[in-house]
Amino acid sequence: MRKKIGRIFSSRIFFAIFAILASVALWMYVEYTENEPLNHTVNDIPIVFRNEASLRDRGLLISAYDPPVIGLTFSDIPRSIATRLTNQTLSVEVDLFAVTRPGAVHLTYEIIYPTGADGVNPNAFAEPGRSVENISFHIDRLSMRTIPVLGEYTGGTASEDLIAEPIELHPASISIEGPEEIILRINHARVNIYRENLSTTYIDDLPFVLMDEYGDEVSSELLEDVTTSTDSVHVTVPVRRVKEVPLSVRLVHGAGSSEQFSRVTFNPPFITVSGEPEALEYFNTLDLGPIDMTSFALRGEVDMAIPVPGHIRNDSGETMARVTVETLQLEMLDLFVENLSVINTPPGYAYDIIPPGIEVRLRGRAEDLEGITPMHVRVVADLRDLSPGRVRALANVYIDGTAADIGAIGEYRILLRILPEAELLPEVPIDDEEE
Repeated sequence: MRKKIGRIFSSRIFFAIFAILASVALWMYVEYTENEPLNHTVNDIPIVFRNEASLRDRGLLISAYDPPVIGLTFSDIPRSIATRLTNQTLSVEVDLFAVTRPGAVHLTYEIIYPTGADGVNPNAFAEPGRSVENISFHIDRLSMRTIPVLGEYTGGTASEDLIAEPIELHPASISIEGPEEIILRINHARVNIYRENLSTTYIDDLPFVLMDEYGDEVSSELLEDVTTSTDSVHVTVPVRRVKEVPLSVRLVHGAGSSEQFSRVTFNPPFITVSGEPEALEYFNTLDLGPIDMTSFALRGEVDMAIPVPGHIRNDSGETMARVTVETLQLEMLDLFVENLSVINTPPGYAYDIIPPGIEVRLRGRAEDLEGITPMHVRVVADLRDLSPGRVRALANVYIDGTAADIGAIGEYRILLRILPEAELLPEVPIDDEEE
């Protein structure tokens, strides 16, 4: 008997029959547990709004609604379906199309069940119980305004030669949108800058707070339904260095003048400028340009423009300076010079010097001017690029026979005629005015 029983339990037929029976039993268990009816409650189901755009088109918006979420209770629902109903797969939808005026509104909602591979058929179970039948809304008029953005930096600078200028805000105004009652209370947006002792220009994108007309911040609870055209403002706090920069000129010496025996005064003597700290670090003088020391006798005055580079600001406001130049320990000597000549006569032409001589003023030290006579002085005109006819040719003055630092003051011209060599033009008298 034992051998027969052992052969039965070890046979393939027995194992096949056992496997079939075990599979049937497991299937029956799963079917029973999956389709076992139970009660299932889902809380915190989100609310979705349909046709909210049409509400805004009418100039309205939702300022509040209650309750914020919905609860649903399913009775005698199969476990296999209940596991697919959560606050992640369920939602409730409210249609706002029928709302046309502000005030209190009570609306029903539609339950939106999951679809797709994990979807459920709402006809397979009874309508669930609802935590509320209607949702209460408060509808406000939608209002929009443009308000200024204000800000101020009061944190000071790292040193006394630095100044913080008024801040620059971009954008300078923003748009706000929300319930009319709240929007009308908002007066401006304020940017707070929590920095101190700046040494360079400060640039950042900063948030802002909305303020009422009394300068108080509007509470965050009131701003839940308010939107702004931007969340931040581009802020620049320009930090500039202020500096007094002396004026200077470049003296082009001649006719006895030198740095040692020259005196220059300016009115104003300096100007106040400001700019980026790095730009002013080596900006220690402002050159007005050259002054020819042979253009005047012993003292000269000239008005010169004050050129300030574009990246530096002239805070003083002066655009012109009066420059006075004096030569020291020098004297003048006036001579009538008849030693007149020309160079660079055009080929095929001759010249005729009309005046017998011209007055020449020399400048130098008194001891160097002693003994200088008209015989030491030559006046030479350059005829290059001159046209035929009566001309006043620019001339240079040369002093011969001395190594002293002596030179002529001013500009000299010789009146002459340039004519073809084959012609003899009659001399035309020169009236006093032409002289």
